[in-house]
Amino acid sequence: MDIIVLIKKVPDPNVPEHFVSISDNHENIILHASSQYSINLYDLNAVEAAISLKEAHGGTITVVTADDASADQYLRRVLAMGADSAVRVELDPAVRNDAFQTADALASAIKAIGIPSLIIAGRQASDTDAGYVPFLVAHGLGIPAISPVVAFKSATDKTINVGKLSEVSIDEYELALPAMVLVSNEINKPRTPGLKGVMAAKKATIDVVERASGQVESKPTYAPRKGQRTVQSTQFIEGSDDDKAAALVAALQN
Repeated sequence: MDIIVLIKKVPDPNVPEHFVSISDNHENIILHASSQYSINLYDLNAVEAAISLKEAHGGTITVVTADDASADQYLRRVLAMGADSAVRVELDPAVRNDAFQTADALASAIKAIGIPSLIIAGRQASDTDAGYVPFLVAHGLGIPAISPVVAFKSATDKTINVGKLSEVSIDEYELALPAMVLVSNEINKPRTPGLKGVMAAKKATIDVVERASGQVESKPTYAPRKGQRTVQSTQFIEGSDDDKAAALVAALQN
């Protein structure tokens, strides 16, 4: 089973508050020059999940990130854990702040590599807590996606069974491969790289993919659908529970 894992470099979650500020246009987070970075913790769970699947079913693991050269040290950390190869999609900060362009660049790179049996990512990144870049990548590749997954039940060449966390239970789903799976931290405890892996990762080659030229750089805008209602007024209903229920039913029927 060939697997691609998506990882992201994020600001250290423990960075002091006074090292963080917001840009004048309120669109970007600005960190002090001395701030530290790390691999998004959910992405480490994704790497560990991929390694466990590789140990059980064989195959290869390719780790992919969209960043500049400063992310290479984090790719090497994942190689030390047990990934087979690493790819960095070269993106400048302005583009990385746009989730749609980032997802498009990642999807293009994955198509060039070859869509694998399975793509694993963390459920969300700690810097934005958005969690939709993997879904955009899956959409660009035309494959299904599911989140948050807390267990891999079984896998074949054509399907994989996963446990998806819901509000009250863990529900089991079967996905046709290829597919995108977003994992949560309940799935495992990431291993610490051994010395042998660390030494090998230092010598490993990281493939760099330039973002394809000619991309249209436009930000999507929100536009209500035709006929979509807007809030006209707010009414508070007083009285007993029975009176409130009757008044609410009457208001909904109007």
